Amino acid sequence: MKKRRVLSLILATLLAGTTVLSSASCLRNEKNNGASNQSKAPVSDNADGSQLDIPEGITGGGETFDIFLAYSVFDADYIVEEETGDSVKDIIYHRNNEVEDYFDIDFTFRPGDSQNNTASATIRSLVQAGDDTYEVFMNVQHAGMPLVYEDLFVEWGESMPYAKLDNPWWYQNVQRDLNFGDKIYVTAGAYNFHCLRAAGVLTFNKTIMDELDMEYPYQMVKDGTWTIDKFIEMVKAGQKDLNGDGIIKYEDDRLGFAGWKHEMMPAIFVGMGGNPVTRDENNLPVLNINNERTFNIIDKMLELFSSGNGAWDGGSEYGVSGKMFNESRLLFHNATLSALPGLRNLEDDFGAVPYPKLDKDQEEYYSRIVNFSSLTYVPVTNSKLELTSAVLEYIAYLSHRDLIPEFYNVILTVKTSRDVETEEMIDIVRNGARFMDENYLNSGIIQRMITGGSNTLSSNYASQGDAWEIKLADIIEFWEK
Repeated sequence: MKKRRVLSLILATLLAGTTVLSSASCLRNEKNNGASNQSKAPVSDNADGSQLDIPEGITGGGETFDIFLAYSVFDADYIVEEETGDSVKDIIYHRNNEVEDYFDIDFTFRPGDSQNNTASATIRSLVQAGDDTYEVFMNVQHAGMPLVYEDLFVEWGESMPYAKLDNPWWYQNVQRDLNFGDKIYVTAGAYNFHCLRAAGVLTFNKTIMDELDMEYPYQMVKDGTWTIDKFIEMVKAGQKDLNGDGIIKYEDDRLGFAGWKHEMMPAIFVGMGGNPVTRDENNLPVLNINNERTFNIIDKMLELFSSGNGAWDGGSEYGVSGKMFNESRLLFHNATLSALPGLRNLEDDFGAVPYPKLDKDQEEYYSRIVNFSSLTYVPVTNSKLELTSAVLEYIAYLSHRDLIPEFYNVILTVKTSRDVETEEMIDIVRNGARFMDENYLNSGIIQRMITGGSNTLSSNYASQGDAWEIKLADIIEFWEK
């Protein structure tokens, strides 16, 4: 069994080469296959018709397979040095070993930084210097996507032959939401575990709902009637002056809804079908801001947070809303799937549902994936693309087969969420996951409108629309080349 090594940023910097890249195409012409004499490839047929089929002879020949983790929150999804008794961690440990043994490689993980923007600067320096230390970069959306437009990463369709991105162990929503035209520069496999854990969800306090004689929202979700109007009605009913001073304050009383504004605002926006960008017939981006639906979404958000309606935007005080929920002073809380296992010590029963629709005509429930979730980027300096594509396909498959089901088990065995409905809700959240492109109408602009109490979408578009169109034209040019 191989011992995985963890590289420090200092070592990575020392290993950086000095040759400046002339172009991405020059590097692609220098790829090798990494083929050897592997005797048998893993082949597996699945109930849904998908198949893992990696050809024989793909091997790393005992060399390291180096993965750069840009953000420290990713570390636990990859770096597990031994069995711990934690079911999820043990699956990651055995998964890594199985992939290592099959391909004769030695995983080396560079641990993530506390600030992912710092890591992105390091990624840029390494690739531009021609350093080929890393086969794969795991980076976030908001800091990683700008690097795509600097020609630092390979296009998967051309370069990654054994990564079959239509298999269920690849997140199709990443390919759909963050790539355009007919090219894929960024994706995520089931090993990008943070993608699933970072899906937005509304947790609710069942005990408070019982006290208020409210129906749990489960059936409304299944009937397609879980809308923002119903949510606002329940949020308003959920507030209560606990200390009797006649003033509702988040420090002392019970509110209907709260969260951290930087994640809560875009989660509500996406839940109602808000999307700053749509696609044309060539799958290229088109601005989708100056229209009736977006105006209506902002109006509904303003109504939700208007005075007396029991919603609080969380200000800049991270963690306060979570404390309120744990103290049974919150009916609904903005959360992610990763938060559910942490509620096992909550005394009250709780449930989880997707964010509400704008109206009953909206076809799906949408759940925003926070933009610091883990995504996969392969650098143009990678000289082992066949091996890399096979390794990622296999580790994605094993994660889909073993890791994701166990995560479900962990969530569903939390003492207060054992109901059948919770499992159904998690599936809805996962299937409706969306990445929001924040190049345009971003979370900061949305926050300023809501906290300012006015729908200034028209003036925002008037002042920034031309700049957005120019940026969009540059992006279209990149995807068309």
